[in-house]
Amino acid sequence: MNIYIKTMREDDDKEVVAQACTSLADIVRDCGFAIIEPYITRLADATLILLRQESCCQQVESDGEDDGDIDHDEVLMDAVSDLLPAFAKVMGSYFDPIFTKLFDSLMKFAKSPHPPQDKTMVVATLAEVAQGMGAPISAYVDKIMPLVLKELASSEATNRRNAAFCVGEMCKNGGAAALKYYGDILHGLHRLFADSEPDDAVRDNAAGAIARMIMVQPQSIPLNQVLPVFIKALPLKEDHEESMVVYSCVCNLLLSSHPQILPLVPDVINAFAQVVVSPNESDEVKTVVAKAVSHLISVYGQQMQPILSALPPAHANALASFANRR
Repeated sequence: MNIYIKTMREDDDKEVVAQACTSLADIVRDCGFAIIEPYITRLADATLILLRQESCCQQVESDGEDDGDIDHDEVLMDAVSDLLPAFAKVMGSYFDPIFTKLFDSLMKFAKSPHPPQDKTMVVATLAEVAQGMGAPISAYVDKIMPLVLKELASSEATNRRNAAFCVGEMCKNGGAAALKYYGDILHGLHRLFADSEPDDAVRDNAAGAIARMIMVQPQSIPLNQVLPVFIKALPLKEDHEESMVVYSCVCNLLLSSHPQILPLVPDVINAFAQVVVSPNESDEVKTVVAKAVSHLISVYGQQMQPILSALPPAHANALASFANRR
């Protein structure tokens, strides 16, 4: 660990420092907080020096023209920014005091004249920190949300995708601080469900954001307007890391017989049937979906038969097979 810290601070090769950061992030995720606890203060200091672009490798004069604040190596900063979510994952809420020290230096990369890839690096980092750190992210919501809302309308698909993921995590973990942004968030996400959105992963992450919002603040969402758009976007096409949160949200609404989801049951069943035949979805996700289908059959019986009969035979058989495992 001492070698990693020394490399981060003193090595003059950006590629070597980037690899050290990447390896360190992997070690933290794999081994947990215990292994880094004796070193955490020094690790945080070394990370801050890199974010401030003050380490040895960032002081080496390049042969090209100096571009001032934006003259940094993208690979290096991606590796450095990856340390923050790794720390947050293993430290949880205890990461907050360290994040406070790193926050302003990280956010500078989202300001002009930094390029779009820097902005989305920041947004992705913030999303994963929120995911790992939990409730303490609420203190940062007012500083983060203007950036993320703007990124939802970025011309770059990666930026829109990360922004959608980030607003979902901010709403999930930001508590009351995020509530006042719900209207703006829903407006920004709505564009990502439109036919004009060309990227399936962006739409999948928008669905993930809506699911998180519904699960934490269902009373703050106009479900009669949101659910038809949300369900129409299913099944997820590309980013299956969002599958569990999205389908769990839908299933919770079904299991509670929420009045706004019931008219959409035919569309839900059609999506669920595609989920259970998909090679890209885990058995865990398929089991969650099957539980909800079994519930609907047990509660609504005869009303479900026409819906199930309208499915392609292969889909209907697969859905029945999973439902019968319950």
